[in-house]
Amino acid sequence: MAGRSGITLAGVAFVALSCSRTPATPAPAPGPGSATAPGASANTPANASANTPPRRVPPSRDSLAKLRAVFVAQVMHDIAGRETQPAEQVFKNVQVLKGIAAADLVTKMDKEYGEAMGWNCTNCHRLATQGNWASDTSNNKVRARFMQQMQNDINTAQLPKLFPKDTPKVGCATCHRGYNEPPPPAYLLPERGKPGGMPFPPARGNPPPGAQLYR
Repeated sequence: MAGRSGITLAGVAFVALSCSRTPATPAPAPGPGSATAPGASANTPANASANTPPRRVPPSRDSLAKLRAVFVAQVMHDIAGRETQPAEQVFKNVQVLKGIAAADLVTKMDKEYGEAMGWNCTNCHRLATQGNWASDTSNNKVRARFMQQMQNDINTAQLPKLFPKDTPKVGCATCHRGYNEPPPPAYLLPERGKPGGMPFPPARGNPPPGAQLYR
C-alpha cells in the first residue's frame, strides 16, 4: 500500500507541475512585409510577390465567339464584293494562307483558329481594334504561321504516306481542343460510345468524321 501511495502522490505532483508551467510563447505575428496577399493561399509559392494580382479568369467560349463575331462582321463588310478573290489580293501581309478565297480566310480564322485555341481575334491581331490586321506586333501571329506550315506538312506530306487512300486531315483542334496549350493526357475524352465520348468509327475505307473539315 505504501508503494501505491507513493506512486499516486508522484503522479499528482507531476500533474500539478504540468499545469503550473508557463504556456508556450505564441509565434510572432507576421511582419508588414509578410502579410498574405488578398486571394493568396497556403499553396502560393514562397517566391511569389505579395502584390501579384490573381490570374484573370478568361472569358467563356460563348463570350469569345460573340467577340469574334463583331470582328468578322466588320471585316466581311469591308471586303464586300471581293469575298471570292484570293485572300492575298484582298488582305495585306498574307504569307501562308495564299490561294484561298478572302471569305474562306475569315471563316478559317474564326472557326478553326479562334474556336480551336479558345481565343479572340486580338490575341494575334493586336491592332485589330484600329482596323490594322496586317501588323506583326504579336508573337502569337508568328507562331500561328509556323503552326499552319506544320499542319500543311502533316496533311500534304506525312499523312498520305500512312494513308494513301482516304487520307485524314488534322487541324488546330486536333491537338488544342479549345485551349491555347494542348491539354495533357489527364484530360482524355471518355471512351468511344460512352456519354461524352466520340462515336464509334465508320466502316474501314470511309474517311473518318471531320476529315473534310480542314481541307
